[in-house]
Amino acid sequence: MTEKQTQIAQLGYLIKTKRKEKGLTQTQLAQITGLSPRHIGKLEDGTYCPNLNTYLKLSSILEFNIENIKTMQKYTPRKNEAKILNLLRNCTDAELELCLRLVETVKNNR
Repeated sequence: MTEKQTQIAQLGYLIKTKRKEKGLTQTQLAQITGLSPRHIGKLEDGTYCPNLNTYLKLSSILEFNIENIKTMQKYTPRKNEAKILNLLRNCTDAELELCLRLVETVKNNR
């Protein structure tokens, strides 16, 4: 993957993450931005790179900026890790403790 492709994938991951944080579906985001749901999906999976106008709309609606991509870089290639981290953000302390014990058990029994 080229550096440009990696950056587009990271931007797509950021768009998807921010959309979900806002509780929006792809269809809802499409309605707000005037894009099609399919176009939103292609942006999120890194197939399309948004033009400047689309980027500005998305960044305004989803409240992110290009600097946010830097925080996503370490997670983008490891999508399962990013999914786990997103799930953990909404866990209670007791749920986090259970998750920790599960991960430790899995690692110790490999």
